[in-house]
Amino acid sequence: MAIELKPVDFSAHYQIEEIHKMVFHFYEEYDNNHVISIENINKTIQHLISHPDHGSFRCIYLNDILVGYSILINYWSNEYGGIIVFIDELYIKPAFRNQGIGNQFLNMLELKFPNINTFALEVSPSNEHAIGLYLKNGFTQNKNNTLIKVLS
Repeated sequence: MAIELKPVDFSAHYQIEEIHKMVFHFYEEYDNNHVISIENINKTIQHLISHPDHGSFRCIYLNDILVGYSILINYWSNEYGGIIVFIDELYIKPAFRNQGIGNQFLNMLELKFPNINTFALEVSPSNEHAIGLYLKNGFTQNKNNTLIKVLS
């Protein structure tokens, strides 16, 4: 069973409601100290629809069933000498995990972005299953730590 990546259809209210549920669950599972709002989710989707050069918000479908989503962000890296596609979020609904969907998604990205030489992501240290998935798909631990300063 092959997955499909589809853009968000902001007029499809059922799809938007499902996306909200998935994003909330993503943060409950891996970052329950971070508060996410429907307003932020919608702003992210609208920004990426309006600025596709910044990245994309993709819905993951299996047999026409919405099973997950991913936020992909594009940026230039001096260190890696090209455009990086940063997998900002990747979420698969619990009922569809351990079925190869994550592997298919990562393989599909390499086909979708043939001119990209680097993919990057962050993963919660407690999410051992996701870490295993990424290591199995050729990701390695970067020597750097990510620090953040929120201004608003």
